[in-house]
Amino acid sequence: MSETRPTVSGVLVATIIESAPDRVRRRLDRSPDEATKWEWKAKGDSWQIDTGGETVKFAANEISALDQVSCTCLLTPNCFHVMACLTVLETHTEGEVSSEAEAELDARVIANEPAHEMISEKQRQTAQILETSIAKVLQVGIANAGVTLQAGLQRSVYQCRAVGLHKAASLGIRVMTGITQFRSRSPQADPPQLIDDVTELLETSYHLSRSPNPELYWIGTARREQFPVRLKRLYGLFAEPVVSRSGHAGAIAWFLGEDGNYYSASDVRPGDVQLARDAYRGGIEIGPLVQPGRQLARGLYVGSEMTASTDGRLGRGKKVKLVHQGESSWDTEAIERRFSQPLADQWQTVYQHASLPDDARPAGWDFTFVQGTVLGASGPDLLFQLVDGTSIRLGIANDADTLAFRGNLKMLSYAPGLRLRVIGRTSLADPKLLLPMAVSNSDDGDSTSKPEQRVPTLELPTQLADRVMLGFDQLERKHIRNAIASPIVFPPTTESNSNNELAPLVRRVLSATLAGMNSPKQANANSIAQETALLKQYGFATAAGLLHTLTHGNPVNADEAVNTFLAVQLYLRACRNELARARATIDQ
Repeated sequence: MSETRPTVSGVLVATIIESAPDRVRRRLDRSPDEATKWEWKAKGDSWQIDTGGETVKFAANEISALDQVSCTCLLTPNCFHVMACLTVLETHTEGEVSSEAEAELDARVIANEPAHEMISEKQRQTAQILETSIAKVLQVGIANAGVTLQAGLQRSVYQCRAVGLHKAASLGIRVMTGITQFRSRSPQADPPQLIDDVTELLETSYHLSRSPNPELYWIGTARREQFPVRLKRLYGLFAEPVVSRSGHAGAIAWFLGEDGNYYSASDVRPGDVQLARDAYRGGIEIGPLVQPGRQLARGLYVGSEMTASTDGRLGRGKKVKLVHQGESSWDTEAIERRFSQPLADQWQTVYQHASLPDDARPAGWDFTFVQGTVLGASGPDLLFQLVDGTSIRLGIANDADTLAFRGNLKMLSYAPGLRLRVIGRTSLADPKLLLPMAVSNSDDGDSTSKPEQRVPTLELPTQLADRVMLGFDQLERKHIRNAIASPIVFPPTTESNSNNELAPLVRRVLSATLAGMNSPKQANANSIAQETALLKQYGFATAAGLLHTLTHGNPVNADEAVNTFLAVQLYLRACRNELARARATIDQ
């Protein structure tokens, strides 16, 4: 669908759906993407859609009122044609919390006032309504969540936005998008990710509606507040591409601050993956400076009057003073210490932060610094041996065609013996899989190689300085001295953390979420008994109990559906992380 098409108020869509006759809603359930096949024509600020028999008209590019919508059929505006057109449009921001209320909230955040003083009774009631809307979807299943249930969820999500529950509103929009994609059989549909989004949304609404003192990150903010930070130097580390499921793309330049914290500057906008490369080559703003992402990621900066948000995003205020002081180096003592830290200790830190909600994790919480030797390719990954002898895999962080991750890892497989320093992100599902963002030559102190062995090294052009941003910079054969004629290829390795023991519970909760919380009861009783016994045999007594509750419970009301779903999902999340960390540590 063209990006120039109009946007619509989510509340208006919900109102029209709720007031339409049942037979019209059932027709839309059967053909949710019918309007994408019709002919759309723009006429100035208005739109005309030819359905093949009737004509729908929109009087504005931002549709917020009922009088901006019409159809030539007799049921207008509560007709199938209008509903079909509106439900394929993107929703626009509306009903934001007032600027006065937002300013009051920001003042309380800065003053560190107790969280419970920030939650009004209206906000709690709104969170309860949202939780009930999600529970209704869970009871019937995502596959059976028709336009009526979606309208109720949509209304509650936009009410969250109106009363200042920004995190719940943002998550709710992701869930609504995921439900639409799944029910329309879109190629972008991702059921496991949708279930994770539903879990996070339910967890958020649960804390807002039931916790006496919810933490501030459960509320969220409409804009990221900036706070003064006491740092003078910023050491450029690397740049990474951003390609989000919400349709945004760009680049982030990451820095290590003199205070030991990670900071970032970014240029991320609505658009496709090509924007990531454009942002890397174009300008990213920090205070008075506007420099390409590739320069920021390699630069050393000295500043004052600097500000940053809680997640490390540097401010762009007029008072910020920042001066470029040349190139940064990974040999800097503060950065070198991170490469010297044992991998097991880094894993421990990553998994401690992984147990926190996303908004409570510090910037760069999953960054991992390693140094070692390239062994060769193993499937799509690159085998990499650390200086202590541990072997890990370097994987493709993003396989988009316009990014360079895949091509660069393939090129490195032509250089067995190449010693590198790598900064990447640890995969929570398998910590022995590192998603590398940047690499540089490493002098790891290995004196065993002889000159005649022709050990490969990187010989990079001046503009790349001493490091390669694997998502952006294109490695060529001429950049690797002593590369061999063909890559070294090893048999594909299996993941160190498959979590097969918990597969029965994972499979049942996936089925229950998609088909409805009562669906597991239709399964063969013998197979459920076998799966329960198998979980107990593996030592997962809690998982066995949860499986029994999931398949034999009776979630006839919203609370029971929410409690069962959350209990299973939070348990699985904790188990996955702990099993992955433990297995990787044992395998070392």
